[in-house]
Amino acid sequence: MIRHPETGRRYGTAAEIAVALGPDVTVAMVRNWSQRDGLHRHQVGQTVYYALDQAASIERDKRLSGRGRRRVPVAG
Repeated sequence: MIRHPETGRRYGTAAEIAVALGPDVTVAMVRNWSQRDGLHRHQVGQTVYYALDQAASIERDKRLSGRGRRRVPVAG
């Protein structure tokens, strides 16, 4: 994970985001959110970074929507 020096926003690769959001989130899900749900992506060289806060928001909305496969509830 990296932190934007001016905004403090945390960014990570799809794999880093998936680990940060828990065992129910996959790399493919993160990449799909970028294509379908507007998750911002920033490419530096050949590496693509995604915003952690936005990914967490999309994941929460998907989990609470009740659609798709049953998701593991997150404590908190």
